[in-house]
Amino acid sequence: MAKVLHFAVCGLLIFGALNTLTTKIQFTVSSDGLTEKHKLFVKPWFATFCMFAGMAAVMIPVWIQQRFARKARMASEEVVAPLIDKSPVLSELTSFLYVGVPATFDLVASGLMFCGLVFISASIWQMLRGSMIVFTAIISVPALGRKLHAFHWIGVGLCAVGICVVGAANVMNSKSDDSGAQASPEDAMLGMCLVLLAQVVQACQIVAEEKLLKDVELPAMKIVAFEGIWGSLLMILVVFPICWAVPGKDNGSFEDTLDTLVMVRNNPQLHALVWLYIFSCATYNVSGMAVTSNLSAVHRTMLEASRTACIWLIDLFVFYKIDPSIQFGEAWMPYSPLQLLGFVILLVGQSVYGGVFKVPYLYYPHASPKAQWESPKSVMSPSSLPPPQEE
Repeated sequence: MAKVLHFAVCGLLIFGALNTLTTKIQFTVSSDGLTEKHKLFVKPWFATFCMFAGMAAVMIPVWIQQRFARKARMASEEVVAPLIDKSPVLSELTSFLYVGVPATFDLVASGLMFCGLVFISASIWQMLRGSMIVFTAIISVPALGRKLHAFHWIGVGLCAVGICVVGAANVMNSKSDDSGAQASPEDAMLGMCLVLLAQVVQACQIVAEEKLLKDVELPAMKIVAFEGIWGSLLMILVVFPICWAVPGKDNGSFEDTLDTLVMVRNNPQLHALVWLYIFSCATYNVSGMAVTSNLSAVHRTMLEASRTACIWLIDLFVFYKIDPSIQFGEAWMPYSPLQLLGFVILLVGQSVYGGVFKVPYLYYPHASPKAQWESPKSVMSPSSLPPPQEE
């Protein structure tokens, strides 16, 4: 059991970093489209669809697990009429319909985040996602009636300061003479605003999940798969047609899905990246579900910090040791030390909020808060820390 948990933790870390990196790499790969040759694959909404496809793929191990469990139960149990009605509070169909609400929030948040990733580095993007803890804490007070203690507000404040420092470092790096291929200050600001707006939407998703899914008695992995199915259907039936109809720079559309498919077909490297990303998303969720119930706040904090650090180190390694012309690589910029400081402040804020670092002379509830607010796929979220105890 311990070995399985170790493999799952490694999978959580490796595939978590791979999710971000493969998406960013896709945006830097060029291919031949319908009307344009050697065109960059800047398709954030297609990346969103691939994420949901990876989540929907979790249904495969769920189905296999259920099949084996059903066979084992049939072989070991006698057919006896139940004395007590043990039917779930909600049927599976009703539960599936309920999951559609948070899935819609997730779709909007993920699309905005991937649009932001086009303009900023993978390391900055990953750090800014830590702001979700700020918005979730604030929204949960009026929406769920939560009570935040002094240490929660200190943690939220430190996270806000850390995000501001990271953002300032990104803007100043984009203005520096050594910025190289970095985005312009305007693009950097646009990318960060999109990511921060996405965290507000994702915080609403978490609140919606707690309100709507409290009576849903389904395995966490099945809820992940249901969200993936919902997201995939919404992308195909709603988002892709809207992206095609809205005017833009992609063959006259905001995002031309047919052009996307042609570009993927014409570039084997891009084709492989898309399938790698889908596989990584599915494996990441399976790994996450294997470890979520066994992780303390300390472990969750360190895993997320390690994930962000891995992404940043890989970007630096690509730039200095492989090829500085590779667009997803990242140089050590004049204000990178400030970015590192912001990351440390953000990490400390998350640790204070989660009760990992205890502030002297402050009141802490006796009961250990459990991560009931986390979405069923909260392992995908940047700040999987326990919420304030509801009192």
